[in-house]
Amino acid sequence: MQMKKTVAHSHVTTRSQIGSLAILYSLFLICFVLLCHIMFWDFMSSLLQLQTRKMLIDQIVIFAIAILIDLTIGDPPERIEKYYPIVWISRLMYLFDRITKRGRARREKILGLVYALLTISSFALPCLMLPCLPDLVYIVLGSLIFKMTFTISGLERFGRKALQADTLDSKRASVGRMVSRDVSDLDDEHLNSATIESVAENLTDSVISPFFYFAFFGVFGAMVYRVVNTLDAVVGYKTRRYLHFGWFSAKADDVLNYIPERIAVGMLILASNAKLKDVWKTVNETEGVHLTIVAMSHALKVKLEKIGHYTVGEGFGVASTVHIAGAIGIVKRSTITFAFVCILVIAILY
Repeated sequence: MQMKKTVAHSHVTTRSQIGSLAILYSLFLICFVLLCHIMFWDFMSSLLQLQTRKMLIDQIVIFAIAILIDLTIGDPPERIEKYYPIVWISRLMYLFDRITKRGRARREKILGLVYALLTISSFALPCLMLPCLPDLVYIVLGSLIFKMTFTISGLERFGRKALQADTLDSKRASVGRMVSRDVSDLDDEHLNSATIESVAENLTDSVISPFFYFAFFGVFGAMVYRVVNTLDAVVGYKTRRYLHFGWFSAKADDVLNYIPERIAVGMLILASNAKLKDVWKTVNETEGVHLTIVAMSHALKVKLEKIGHYTVGEGFGVASTVHIAGAIGIVKRSTITFAFVCILVIAILY
Protein backbone atom coordinates (compact mmCIF):
# COMPACT_ATOMS: atom_id res chain seq x y z
CA MET A 1 0.00 0.00 0.00
CA GLN A 2 2.79 2.32 0.92
CA MET A 3 4.54 1.42 -2.29
CA LYS A 4 1.51 2.40 -4.32
CA LYS A 5 1.29 5.72 -2.55
CA THR A 6 4.99 6.29 -3.17
CA VAL A 7 4.67 5.37 -6.87
CA ALA A 8 1.59 7.55 -7.30
CA HIS A 9 3.32 10.49 -5.58
CA SER A 10 6.41 9.99 -7.77
CA HIS A 11 4.28 10.00 -10.94
CA VAL A 12 2.54 13.27 -10.04
CA THR A 13 5.87 15.02 -9.29
CA THR A 14 7.34 14.04 -12.67
CA ARG A 15 4.42 15.53 -14.62
CA SER A 16 4.68 18.71 -12.57
CA GLN A 17 8.37 18.97 -13.34
CA ILE A 18 7.74 18.46 -17.07
CA GLY A 19 5.10 21.20 -17.00
CA SER A 20 7.49 23.57 -15.23
CA LEU A 21 10.24 22.81 -17.70
CA ALA A 22 7.87 23.44 -20.60
CA ILE A 23 6.93 26.82 -19.14
CA LEU A 24 10.57 27.72 -18.53
CA TYR A 25 11.51 26.60 -22.03
CA SER A 26 8.68 28.65 -23.52
CA LEU A 27 9.73 31.71 -21.52
CA PHE A 28 13.33 31.19 -22.59
CA LEU A 29 12.26 30.84 -26.20
CA ILE A 30 10.17 33.99 -26.03
CA CYS A 31 13.01 35.92 -24.37
CA PHE A 32 15.47 34.59 -26.95
CA VAL A 33 13.23 35.61 -29.84
CA LEU A 34 12.71 39.05 -28.30
CA LEU A 35 16.44 39.41 -27.73
CA CYS A 36 17.13 38.45 -31.34
CA HIS A 37 14.60 41.01 -32.53
CA ILE A 38 16.12 43.70 -30.31
CA MET A 39 19.62 42.87 -31.51
CA PHE A 40 18.47 42.85 -35.15
CA TRP A 41 16.75 46.22 -34.97
CA ASP A 42 19.65 47.64 -32.97
CA PHE A 43 21.99 46.44 -35.70
CA MET A 44 19.78 47.92 -38.44
CA SER A 45 19.55 51.16 -36.50
CA SER A 46 23.33 51.27 -36.26
CA LEU A 47 23.59 50.69 -40.01
CA LEU A 48 21.09 53.47 -40.67
CA GLN A 49 22.94 55.81 -38.35
CA LEU A 50 26.20 54.89 -40.03
CA GLN A 51 24.67 55.47 -43.45
CA THR A 52 23.20 58.76 -42.27
CA ARG A 53 26.57 59.87 -40.90
CA LYS A 54 28.17 58.86 -44.19
CA MET A 55 25.61 60.89 -46.16
CA LEU A 56 26.20 63.85 -43.86
CA ILE A 57 29.95 63.68 -44.33
CA ASP A 58 29.62 63.22 -48.11
CA GLN A 59 27.33 66.23 -48.48
CA ILE A 60 29.55 68.50 -46.39
CA VAL A 61 32.69 67.31 -48.19
CA ILE A 62 31.08 67.94 -51.61
CA PHE A 63 29.90 71.37 -50.46
CA ALA A 64 33.34 72.34 -49.12
CA ILE A 65 35.32 70.99 -52.09
CA ALA A 66 33.07 72.79 -54.59
CA ILE A 67 33.55 76.11 -52.79
CA LEU A 68 37.31 75.49 -52.61
CA ILE A 69 37.40 74.81 -56.36
CA ASP A 70 35.51 78.04 -57.03
CA LEU A 71 37.76 80.15 -54.83
CA THR A 72 41.04 78.67 -56.13
CA ILE A 73 40.38 77.73 -59.76
CA GLY A 74 37.17 79.60 -60.49
CA ASP A 75 35.15 79.36 -63.68
CA PRO A 76 36.63 78.03 -66.93
CA PRO A 77 38.38 80.58 -69.18
CA GLU A 78 36.38 81.99 -72.07
CA ARG A 79 38.43 80.11 -74.71
CA ILE A 80 37.13 76.74 -73.45
CA GLU A 81 33.74 77.96 -72.23
CA LYS A 82 31.99 76.25 -75.13
CA TYR A 83 32.90 72.90 -73.55
CA TYR A 84 31.37 73.88 -70.21
CA PRO A 85 28.19 71.80 -69.59
CA ILE A 86 26.25 74.80 -68.25
CA VAL A 87 26.70 76.51 -71.62
CA TRP A 88 25.06 73.49 -73.26
CA ILE A 89 21.83 74.37 -71.41
CA SER A 90 21.64 77.66 -73.30
CA ARG A 91 22.54 76.01 -76.61
CA LEU A 92 19.86 73.36 -76.23
CA MET A 93 17.19 75.95 -75.45
CA TYR A 94 18.31 78.16 -78.34
CA LEU A 95 17.89 75.12 -80.59
CA PHE A 96 14.33 74.61 -79.34
CA ASP A 97 13.74 78.33 -79.79
CA ARG A 98 14.81 78.23 -83.44
CA ILE A 99 12.64 75.26 -84.39
CA THR A 100 9.50 76.62 -82.69
CA LYS A 101 7.03 78.30 -85.01
CA ARG A 102 5.46 81.46 -83.63
CA GLY A 103 1.92 82.78 -84.11
CA ARG A 104 -0.23 80.77 -81.70
CA ALA A 105 0.08 81.76 -78.05
CA ARG A 106 -1.25 78.53 -76.58
CA ARG A 107 0.99 76.38 -78.74
CA GLU A 108 4.02 78.49 -77.82
CA LYS A 109 3.24 78.15 -74.10
CA ILE A 110 2.88 74.38 -74.33
CA LEU A 111 6.09 73.99 -76.30
CA GLY A 112 7.89 76.35 -73.93
CA LEU A 113 6.81 74.15 -71.02
CA VAL A 114 7.69 70.87 -72.77
CA TYR A 115 11.12 72.08 -73.91
CA ALA A 116 11.91 73.51 -70.47
CA LEU A 117 10.98 70.25 -68.72
CA LEU A 118 12.96 68.27 -71.28
CA THR A 119 16.03 70.43 -70.67
CA ILE A 120 15.67 70.21 -66.89
CA SER A 121 15.33 66.42 -67.09
CA SER A 122 18.33 66.06 -69.40
CA PHE A 123 20.69 67.87 -67.03
CA ALA A 124 19.23 67.21 -63.57
CA LEU A 125 17.96 63.61 -63.60
CA PRO A 126 21.44 62.09 -64.12
CA CYS A 127 22.46 63.74 -60.84
CA LEU A 128 20.12 61.37 -59.00
CA MET A 129 22.42 58.51 -59.98
CA LEU A 130 25.50 60.02 -58.32
CA PRO A 131 24.97 58.37 -54.87
CA CYS A 132 24.98 54.97 -56.60
CA LEU A 133 28.61 55.47 -57.64
CA PRO A 134 31.61 54.46 -55.49
CA ASP A 135 32.21 56.93 -52.65
CA LEU A 136 35.30 58.61 -54.08
CA VAL A 137 33.79 58.92 -57.56
CA TYR A 138 30.58 60.30 -56.08
CA ILE A 139 32.43 62.95 -54.08
CA VAL A 140 34.65 64.02 -57.00
CA LEU A 141 31.86 64.16 -59.59
CA GLY A 142 29.40 65.64 -57.10
CA SER A 143 31.84 68.44 -56.23
CA LEU A 144 32.57 69.24 -59.88
CA ILE A 145 28.90 69.24 -60.89
CA PHE A 146 27.83 71.29 -57.88
CA LYS A 147 30.57 73.82 -58.65
CA MET A 148 28.98 74.33 -62.08
CA THR A 149 25.80 75.59 -60.43
CA PHE A 150 27.30 78.59 -58.63
CA THR A 151 30.09 81.14 -58.81
CA ILE A 152 31.51 83.27 -56.05
CA SER A 153 34.74 84.21 -57.78
CA GLY A 154 32.81 85.15 -60.93
CA LEU A 155 30.97 87.95 -59.15
CA GLU A 156 34.20 89.32 -57.75
CA ARG A 157 35.97 89.01 -61.11
CA PHE A 158 33.19 90.97 -62.81
CA GLY A 159 33.35 93.72 -60.20
CA ARG A 160 37.15 93.87 -60.40
CA LYS A 161 37.06 94.28 -64.18
CA ALA A 162 34.84 97.32 -63.81
CA LEU A 163 37.17 98.66 -61.12
CA GLN A 164 40.31 98.14 -63.20
CA ALA A 165 38.93 99.64 -66.42
CA ASP A 166 41.07 102.69 -67.23
CA THR A 167 38.79 104.23 -69.85
CA LEU A 168 35.06 104.74 -70.17
CA ASP A 169 34.92 102.55 -73.27
CA SER A 170 36.73 99.66 -71.59
CA LYS A 171 34.40 99.92 -68.60
CA ARG A 172 31.39 99.87 -70.91
CA ALA A 173 32.76 96.73 -72.55
CA SER A 174 33.28 95.04 -69.17
CA VAL A 175 29.89 95.99 -67.76
CA GLY A 176 28.12 95.18 -71.03
CA ARG A 177 29.18 91.52 -70.75
CA MET A 178 27.32 91.17 -67.47
CA VAL A 179 24.15 93.24 -67.81
CA SER A 180 21.31 93.11 -70.33
CA ARG A 181 20.82 96.88 -70.55
CA ASP A 182 22.33 99.04 -73.28
CA VAL A 183 25.54 100.52 -71.87
CA SER A 184 26.73 102.37 -74.97
CA ASP A 185 25.58 105.78 -73.69
CA LEU A 186 26.01 105.25 -69.92
CA ASP A 187 28.29 107.62 -68.02
CA ASP A 188 30.72 106.54 -65.28
CA GLU A 189 28.14 106.93 -62.50
CA HIS A 190 25.57 104.71 -64.18
CA LEU A 191 28.19 102.13 -65.19
CA ASN A 192 29.18 101.90 -61.53
CA SER A 193 25.53 101.59 -60.59
CA ALA A 194 24.95 98.83 -63.16
CA THR A 195 27.95 96.93 -61.77
CA ILE A 196 26.73 97.16 -58.19
CA GLU A 197 23.18 96.20 -59.18
CA SER A 198 24.42 93.16 -61.10
CA VAL A 199 26.64 92.00 -58.22
CA ALA A 200 23.72 92.38 -55.80
CA GLU A 201 21.19 90.65 -58.06
CA ASN A 202 23.51 87.78 -58.86
CA LEU A 203 24.16 87.11 -55.19
CA THR A 204 20.77 85.36 -55.29
CA ASP A 205 21.14 83.68 -58.69
CA SER A 206 24.78 82.67 -58.48
CA VAL A 207 25.27 81.87 -54.79
CA ILE A 208 22.34 81.84 -52.38
CA SER A 209 19.86 79.86 -54.51
CA PRO A 210 22.29 77.08 -55.54
CA PHE A 211 23.49 76.77 -51.92
CA PHE A 212 19.91 76.71 -50.67
CA TYR A 213 18.77 73.94 -53.01
CA PHE A 214 21.93 71.91 -52.43
CA ALA A 215 21.35 72.03 -48.67
CA PHE A 216 17.86 70.57 -49.06
CA PHE A 217 18.10 68.43 -52.22
CA GLY A 218 21.79 67.84 -52.86
CA VAL A 219 23.46 68.14 -56.26
CA PHE A 220 20.16 67.33 -57.99
CA GLY A 221 18.40 70.31 -56.40
CA ALA A 222 21.23 72.70 -57.23
CA MET A 223 21.27 71.53 -60.85
CA VAL A 224 17.50 71.90 -61.24
CA TYR A 225 17.82 75.49 -60.07
CA ARG A 226 20.77 76.21 -62.35
CA VAL A 227 18.93 74.90 -65.42
CA VAL A 228 15.78 76.90 -64.63
CA ASN A 229 17.77 80.07 -63.97
CA THR A 230 19.69 79.63 -67.22
CA LEU A 231 16.50 79.07 -69.18
CA ASP A 232 15.08 82.26 -67.70
CA ALA A 233 18.19 84.13 -68.88
CA VAL A 234 17.69 82.71 -72.38
CA VAL A 235 13.94 83.01 -72.99
CA GLY A 236 12.43 84.60 -69.88
CA TYR A 237 11.77 88.01 -71.40
CA LYS A 238 8.52 89.85 -72.00
CA THR A 239 9.31 90.47 -75.64
CA ARG A 240 7.11 89.59 -78.58
CA ARG A 241 9.21 86.51 -79.30
CA TYR A 242 9.41 85.15 -75.75
CA LEU A 243 6.27 86.45 -74.04
CA HIS A 244 4.52 83.08 -74.42
CA PHE A 245 7.39 80.72 -75.24
CA GLY A 246 9.38 81.74 -72.16
CA TRP A 247 6.53 82.12 -69.67
CA PHE A 248 7.19 78.84 -67.84
CA SER A 249 10.93 79.45 -67.54
CA ALA A 250 10.32 82.94 -66.16
CA LYS A 251 7.64 81.81 -63.69
CA ALA A 252 9.66 78.81 -62.53
CA ASP A 253 12.66 81.06 -61.88
CA ASP A 254 10.51 83.48 -59.87
CA VAL A 255 9.13 80.64 -57.75
CA LEU A 256 12.52 79.04 -57.09
CA ASN A 257 14.08 82.40 -56.22
CA TYR A 258 11.30 83.57 -53.90
CA ILE A 259 12.76 82.24 -50.64
CA PRO A 260 16.48 82.52 -51.56
CA GLU A 261 16.08 86.17 -52.57
CA ARG A 262 14.72 87.01 -49.14
CA ILE A 263 17.51 85.04 -47.53
CA ALA A 264 19.99 87.03 -49.64
CA VAL A 265 18.46 90.26 -48.32
CA GLY A 266 18.95 88.98 -44.78
CA MET A 267 22.57 88.08 -45.51
CA LEU A 268 23.24 91.53 -46.98
CA ILE A 269 21.74 93.18 -43.93
CA LEU A 270 23.81 91.00 -41.58
CA ALA A 271 26.96 91.81 -43.55
CA SER A 272 26.40 95.57 -43.36
CA ASN A 273 24.86 98.31 -41.25
CA ALA A 274 21.61 98.37 -43.21
CA LYS A 275 18.33 98.20 -41.30
CA LEU A 276 15.57 95.81 -42.25
CA LYS A 277 12.78 98.36 -41.72
CA ASP A 278 14.48 100.84 -44.06
CA VAL A 279 14.94 98.20 -46.73
CA TRP A 280 11.32 97.07 -46.63
CA LYS A 281 10.09 100.65 -46.60
CA THR A 282 11.99 101.27 -49.83
CA VAL A 283 10.73 97.99 -51.30
CA ASN A 284 7.14 99.10 -50.69
CA GLU A 285 7.83 102.45 -52.34
CA THR A 286 9.41 101.03 -55.52
CA GLU A 287 8.27 98.51 -58.10
CA GLY A 288 10.13 96.18 -60.43
CA VAL A 289 13.35 96.22 -58.42
CA HIS A 290 15.08 93.13 -57.09
CA LEU A 291 15.07 93.05 -53.30
CA THR A 292 18.83 92.54 -53.18
CA ILE A 293 19.39 95.75 -55.16
CA VAL A 294 17.36 97.66 -52.60
CA ALA A 295 19.26 95.98 -49.76
CA MET A 296 22.63 96.75 -51.38
CA SER A 297 21.63 100.38 -51.86
CA HIS A 298 20.99 100.70 -48.12
CA ALA A 299 24.04 98.62 -47.23
CA LEU A 300 26.35 100.96 -49.19
CA LYS A 301 24.27 104.13 -48.74
CA VAL A 302 24.42 104.67 -52.50
CA LYS A 303 21.93 105.67 -55.19
CA LEU A 304 21.36 102.95 -57.78
CA GLU A 305 19.57 103.80 -61.00
CA LYS A 306 18.54 102.02 -64.16
CA ILE A 307 17.57 104.86 -66.45
CA GLY A 308 13.93 104.73 -67.49
CA HIS A 309 13.09 101.94 -65.07
CA TYR A 310 13.84 102.71 -61.41
CA THR A 311 15.89 104.72 -58.96
CA VAL A 312 16.73 103.42 -55.48
CA GLY A 313 18.28 105.44 -52.67
CA GLU A 314 17.44 108.96 -53.81
CA GLY A 315 18.92 110.46 -50.65
CA PHE A 316 22.26 108.68 -50.96
CA GLY A 317 25.40 109.65 -52.89
CA VAL A 318 26.07 108.65 -56.50
CA ALA A 319 27.75 105.34 -57.28
CA SER A 320 31.55 105.28 -57.46
CA THR A 321 34.31 102.68 -57.70
CA VAL A 322 34.55 102.76 -53.90
CA HIS A 323 31.00 101.46 -53.76
CA ILE A 324 31.85 98.66 -56.21
CA ALA A 325 34.64 97.50 -53.90
CA GLY A 326 32.24 97.75 -50.98
CA ALA A 327 29.64 95.65 -52.80
CA ILE A 328 32.22 92.92 -53.48
CA GLY A 329 33.17 92.84 -49.79
CA ILE A 330 29.56 92.64 -48.61
CA VAL A 331 28.77 89.83 -51.06
CA LYS A 332 31.79 87.83 -49.89
CA ARG A 333 30.80 88.22 -46.23
CA SER A 334 27.22 87.28 -47.08
CA THR A 335 28.43 84.17 -48.90
CA ILE A 336 30.62 83.02 -46.01
CA THR A 337 27.78 83.51 -43.53
CA PHE A 338 25.28 81.59 -45.63
CA ALA A 339 27.78 78.78 -46.31
CA PHE A 340 27.94 78.12 -42.56
CA VAL A 341 24.14 78.26 -42.38
CA CYS A 342 23.92 75.64 -45.13
CA ILE A 343 26.35 73.33 -43.32
CA LEU A 344 24.19 73.63 -40.21
CA VAL A 345 21.04 72.83 -42.24
CA ILE A 346 22.74 69.79 -43.83
CA ALA A 347 23.78 68.54 -40.37
CA ILE A 348 20.22 68.88 -39.07
CA LEU A 349 18.64 67.20 -42.10
CA TYR A 350 21.03 64.27 -42.17
